[in-house]
Amino acid sequence: MRDYHGYHYSMQEHVLYFSEATLLILLISYLFYHSLFAAVLIVPFYPVFLKIKEQQLLRQQKQELCQQFKETIFSVAAALNAGYSVENAWREAKTEIEQMYGKNALMVQELQHILAHLSMNVPLEELLYDFAKRSDLEDVSSFCQVFFFAKRSGGDFIGIIRATAERIGQKIELQHQLETDLAARRLESRIMNVVPLVILLYLKLTSPGYFDLLYGNFSGICIMSVCLIIYLAAYALSERMLQQILTI
Repeated sequence: MRDYHGYHYSMQEHVLYFSEATLLILLISYLFYHSLFAAVLIVPFYPVFLKIKEQQLLRQQKQELCQQFKETIFSVAAALNAGYSVENAWREAKTEIEQMYGKNALMVQELQHILAHLSMNVPLEELLYDFAKRSDLEDVSSFCQVFFFAKRSGGDFIGIIRATAERIGQKIELQHQLETDLAARRLESRIMNVVPLVILLYLKLTSPGYFDLLYGNFSGICIMSVCLIIYLAAYALSERMLQQILTI
């Protein structure tokens, strides 16, 4: 099954992001060095670009999985309340999640895996523990611990699961609210990151020869390289600041 500690690119995504990286590299080589040869030197940074994209996609994937997992345990609690056994409650949850998110949803695939192994008499606790380990989500691990404790100790099993689902739901809602509050700042950050490139492109197109002193000579290459490093450092800093706010 899928390991959520890293993002696995599809062939289509590889082509898409390779094209995106190629266009970006050509733009940078044109603006900062006015040379296609510079693009060849920048190509080794493609894995760095791919790594940045991987972190962004992995974060989105985990957010989707966490949201779908919350709905799953709500469905499990409802099925248990209706009188289903623990194993059959997960089967009912799979049907509901598939209706909500489609057959290709992450949680639907996980539930298919769980149900297939349940039919081979693999303990549910073992399957949930495996999912918690692969998902790399704190909420999933917490639920598994609560689930194991509730099942072994008896008591208000349904109430415990529902309370856990509500707690996870509140956490997700707070995360979404924070994302919404930061949307404007994220847009501002994106605009500020693009502005220097737009200014350079505007000057090159409207004032031919304006940067000629900085192209084709050692001192000019050094100056433009320093400017490029500062620009990339500022971009990385802005992304890290936004990410740190989201993880608080």
